[in-house]
Amino acid sequence: MQITNRELTLLNFYRASELHGGLVLGRLVQHVREPELILRLTAHSAEEILHAQLWTETIVAVGGQPSATSDTYQSRYAAALGAPTSLLEVMALTQVFERGVYRHFVMHLRRTGTHPRVRATLRRMLADERGHLSWVKEWLDAQAGSRRAAVPALMRRYTVVDAAIRRQLMSDYEWRELACAS
Repeated sequence: MQITNRELTLLNFYRASELHGGLVLGRLVQHVREPELILRLTAHSAEEILHAQLWTETIVAVGGQPSATSDTYQSRYAAALGAPTSLLEVMALTQVFERGVYRHFVMHLRRTGTHPRVRATLRRMLADERGHLSWVKEWLDAQAGSRRAAVPALMRRYTVVDAAIRRQLMSDYEWRELACAS
């Protein structure tokens, strides 16, 4: 089964975004003191880096080449929102982001004509994404006082920005055309 250059470009975007996310979470660990949070952030960071590796392997396996790109989900969030200034902001944004990634990966998995190797990679990652959604939600729910009160407003704000970014990504990466080309 052939894979188009258009889809390879999208897979490289996934790869770069996973790597970027893993590095951001890894750097965040340096500023955290709570042992349980250090453990979870380290595991999450490692899984994101593994996802970048899996996308790299998938790209090569389907006959493509990994290519450098500075275009990532995170760069688009930073352009729209600026850099998060607190742990709470990072975690709320992570929850919104992971929710969107999960939905997008499910949509990609169900797309007619998706290469079997890409499907296998998506299935593998969806299990991890469920875990990310679960632990980050638990952490957000456990926040106390004014931190907890700030969560719903952050989630609403980030959800609006996330929707705009995803619409633009669908256009930029020609998702509708990609989905119809299969």
